[in-house]
Amino acid sequence: MPMFAENFVEDIKDRVDLYDLISPYVQLKKSGAKWVGLSPFNQEKTPSFYVDSNKGFFHCFSSGEKGDAISFVQKVENLTFPEAVEFLANRFGIPIQYAENSRNGGKPFKKSIKSDLYKVNELAMTWFAERFFENNHESNVAKDYWQKKRQFSLEVAKEFGVGYSPVDRFALGRHLENQKISDLILSKSGLFNEKKQSGKFACRFCGRLMIPIHEKIGRICGFTARELSVTPTWGDKKPPKYINSPETPIFLKRELLFNLHQANKEINENKEFLLVEGQLDAIRCSAEGFKTVVAPQGTAFKEPQAMLLRKSNPKGVVCLLDGDDAGQKAAFGYIPTFLSSGLDVRFATLPQGKDPDQILLENGPKGLQEIIDQGVSSINYAVQFKLKGNPNPQPSEIRSVSELVFGYIAKTDSLIMRDSYLTELSRHLKVAFQTMSEDFKKFTRNIKPRYKGGALTKEISTEKTSPRLTTAEDDLLFCLLHDNRVASPLAQIFDPIWLNLNIPAGRVLAKIMAEIKADGPVETNRMEEFLEDDTERNVFQHNLFQEVSSFDDNSFLQHANECLLALFIRFIKQQEKKILQDLGKPTQEKDSTNHLHAKLLQLRKHRKNPPQLIFSDQNNRHSHAKN
Repeated sequence: MPMFAENFVEDIKDRVDLYDLISPYVQLKKSGAKWVGLSPFNQEKTPSFYVDSNKGFFHCFSSGEKGDAISFVQKVENLTFPEAVEFLANRFGIPIQYAENSRNGGKPFKKSIKSDLYKVNELAMTWFAERFFENNHESNVAKDYWQKKRQFSLEVAKEFGVGYSPVDRFALGRHLENQKISDLILSKSGLFNEKKQSGKFACRFCGRLMIPIHEKIGRICGFTARELSVTPTWGDKKPPKYINSPETPIFLKRELLFNLHQANKEINENKEFLLVEGQLDAIRCSAEGFKTVVAPQGTAFKEPQAMLLRKSNPKGVVCLLDGDDAGQKAAFGYIPTFLSSGLDVRFATLPQGKDPDQILLENGPKGLQEIIDQGVSSINYAVQFKLKGNPNPQPSEIRSVSELVFGYIAKTDSLIMRDSYLTELSRHLKVAFQTMSEDFKKFTRNIKPRYKGGALTKEISTEKTSPRLTTAEDDLLFCLLHDNRVASPLAQIFDPIWLNLNIPAGRVLAKIMAEIKADGPVETNRMEEFLEDDTERNVFQHNLFQEVSSFDDNSFLQHANECLLALFIRFIKQQEKKILQDLGKPTQEKDSTNHLHAKLLQLRKHRKNPPQLIFSDQNNRHSHAKN
């Protein structure tokens, strides 16, 4: 491990502005003297990540992570302490100061492989760009394709780092070996075939136009290579039109969006991302003024990519995929991902057989903007796509579409968004909202909940039978969600130390009861705001949409009290057991023993007077659906 010069680490911390460091990872908004945004460490809908630039300190309340610039880099980039220090120095152009002889004494410092992979990709991009601007037959073919066939300027090529990979498949390997890049890094870079050929590294991108791919903060992590007329063929097999870098430690397609590093500079809460299908479409859009454009790596669009957009805190997303059948099917496949992400998404339909590149070349920015302005919501698009524009669908068709969309809506965490989606669905299908809502409840009751932490454990029961019994925490949550008489009296007598916080229902109850104690009863559709963990949300939603027909008003009172009693008795027994264990220790002093005996007596007296809920006759029962 290298030894840095005295005070160098502290100098790094003083010179690095925490806002400048973190803002490429997180869209930050001013909040008093601090900055706030969505956590870069986990998925959340409510911002809980705070940055204090003046103090050089961050705190993520949802994950518990906190620290300074170095600890942030360690966490987000998965680096060791010295790797993080070197990362910061390189990022902000600060000369690294090592202690005398620290680099030469002992074992050499082992750098992060990711750092070396980013470096080799940067070297490759520069080399590809140089080849593109050379004056020879191959390079001229690449420039002719770029300028004449695609009608891009050379200035745009420079802006996006466009390059050319020669037909000579060993040329790049020779260049990088001359740059003292190790065989290990070359083999893991994704730039070459898996094995050396005749002792040489053979480039996987031969005779192709090269488009570099940047990760979220702008480092080059891979390439997309486009076929040209000089692209060699191997045997009788026609080469694919496009080749992407294979997955590497720094190139993970599901976590990348082309041009996001530039789009993030333009995006804000008043602007929408423009999502297009391919890199060249994105380049065209950007060149014509649509600077918030991004594109996935291929037609697949996954949850991590949606969360990348969500963390940038945009106004929404406009999905603008190709107008052919494949493009429209791809757009339809995006709907579940978008709905679960909480993003406000519109789908803009391009003319059949047209892509954004063609629209801009033929009709200019105004023509594309007109299409964007006509974008429809996810729900509207789903209905249009499945009904194929039929204005008078049959009841069976309506049911089929409804159940399909119900499956998407059920994956949405937000209760507010669910109501909004159901309202819109009922409007487009011309079905009364109440009818649509009841059908949705029936649909969700048939869905088996997916707990990430496994099924709930039957931890405690009561002597009495009840219509529904899982854990005491789970059942008390059920009563709280379905009978608004429970909240106020429960808040008066409830002690959170009775809960088992190792199970999701216990944590959900603790958070909800804390809010009720602080601010009074909370409407059910707001309770989701207090939950950040997916497992907690699943438990919450499972209880919310459980059948309640087997319960009458007295059943809720009885069952809530059974649960409360079970929690209370369990806690008392746990405390008694602990005291008895302490009394059994031979080292107890007399005063301590007397104190423990007094606590035990107090607990047993307390046990004879368990808490009990009493509902007011004036307080009528209402289910969550009416809150």
